[in-house]
Amino acid sequence: IQSSSRMSSFSPPVSPMPEFEELFSEDNRRSRYFNSIKFLSTRNIIILAFITVLAIFMTIHTPPEPDPALDVSRPVEADAPTEDGESHFEGVGGPLQFYTEVNHVRYYKSLDKMEEMKSEGPRPADRELGGMHVFENVCLTNNIDAISYENNPTTSLRGLIYFTRDQENNSQRCVPCSNSEDMDNWDGTYEDEKAVNHKCGMNGLHTMYATSAGDWSNCIMEEENNQMMKTFGQTQSPTNVTSVHFFQAPTFLLQFNAFDMESALFDMLMTYLPFWRTFEKNDFPFDSLISHSVKGCVSHSRHPFCELLHQMAAFWEVQDLPWESNENTLYCYKTLYVNQEGYNRNLEHDGHVTKEVFGRLREILFNSFGLPRRRTVEDREKDAKIEGQDLLGTKIILYDKKSKDETYWTDMEAVVTQAKSLEKYQDVTFVVVEEFDDLSVAQQARTFNEADAVVMVHGQHVANAIYAVDGTSFVGVGCFETVPLVGNTKFMELMDSSYRHVSKCQEDNEDGSEACVVCQDDNHFTITLPAFEKMIDDVIAK
Repeated sequence: IQSSSRMSSFSPPVSPMPEFEELFSEDNRRSRYFNSIKFLSTRNIIILAFITVLAIFMTIHTPPEPDPALDVSRPVEADAPTEDGESHFEGVGGPLQFYTEVNHVRYYKSLDKMEEMKSEGPRPADRELGGMHVFENVCLTNNIDAISYENNPTTSLRGLIYFTRDQENNSQRCVPCSNSEDMDNWDGTYEDEKAVNHKCGMNGLHTMYATSAGDWSNCIMEEENNQMMKTFGQTQSPTNVTSVHFFQAPTFLLQFNAFDMESALFDMLMTYLPFWRTFEKNDFPFDSLISHSVKGCVSHSRHPFCELLHQMAAFWEVQDLPWESNENTLYCYKTLYVNQEGYNRNLEHDGHVTKEVFGRLREILFNSFGLPRRRTVEDREKDAKIEGQDLLGTKIILYDKKSKDETYWTDMEAVVTQAKSLEKYQDVTFVVVEEFDDLSVAQQARTFNEADAVVMVHGQHVANAIYAVDGTSFVGVGCFETVPLVGNTKFMELMDSSYRHVSKCQEDNEDGSEACVVCQDDNHFTITLPAFEKMIDDVIAK
């Protein structure tokens, strides 16, 4: 009882939590009620409803379908490669469209679901410069007969599949013209058109027509067309098409004859040079390039022409596209830039390659390869003055063009040995090159760069003339009267150099009054010591 009385005498402890009534008094509750009524006004309800609908729409919205105007339709390969950092996209369009896109390349499969393509072009890449054309929505094939041509085998021939309805009733629409004519104009008229009933195209790019990739593949498999292509030496690869790689980014077609450096120099580079200079100043209009002439040409190949392109930065950071060599994959391009093969082969387009552009190219190559002699005579004289030297003496390199166990200039070493013993040639250095194929590109460039004169049998090695200094004398020797491409007067003007062709003697020439060769047959020859002396004397006099 006492405890109870004591407890009752204490006041209850104060709670640390405020009571409900303290927080929400009657006046307070009334105020909040009226505020909630204001919040639920008509205007606020409308705003809440709009936000709710927008959130629901964004949640259930599906990704858009791919472009319904897509020109190629192929199902994708299920195992198309994807690596970290790649742009990867899958799209499903209409009932006949399905592809996977990786790094701007669309992969299609199943020809029976192929949709039509519509090609456009060619249009000029530059209104002021000729020789480069742009096509839209086309495919490329490779001529697999060309590397086995008996005369002038080449790696430069391509087939262009042009998609249109205009030729759908022509049973030979997919057959390219033969490579027997010089086709310097896309709109030109050529003899083979009578056989295939369509336009032929132009040098290096033979046109075939189709309504789709599937239509083209079915057309070339027809026996009559297949035999006609073999007869023309125009068998194309791929043949049994089951997939398509469709490149979305603008692409440049790099084509040249990998078997002939001289041909590559004049057929490809002499057309491309002014465009290179323009792109160098501004920007390249294409993001990638494709080369079926040499795989990986500007990325890792050591082919002499590819090395030249690499050293001159012909394409800067443009991507060199990889490709598969098989009979099942067709390569197509949304935008294709074509450097017309042979457009300026003979430098017939005045002003297309200027001395300024060509000189810049050579300066870049001299620096890239670290060549010892400066390009111009003036620069070499300045160097000699600084080093306390003179420019006396003449260095002549000679080459007899050995092929396997065959030698064309059969007595070259013997006649050179005789000439070295003559007093008048004591200030002349004769250098005999055993085999250019045994030298690296840099070594070949240095050999030509160090020469004051070049005397040799014609062959692709003469393309190294581009590394020679201004004022070099070039002499071609052989039984044929045909002057090589480097002997073109206009090319020699670009080089500030000279060319002379020494060919078959008209008489016995025992007195050596004529610099000429004695032909044993069409390819093999000798030269007498008096004739050799006449040739060398003329070189030194220059």
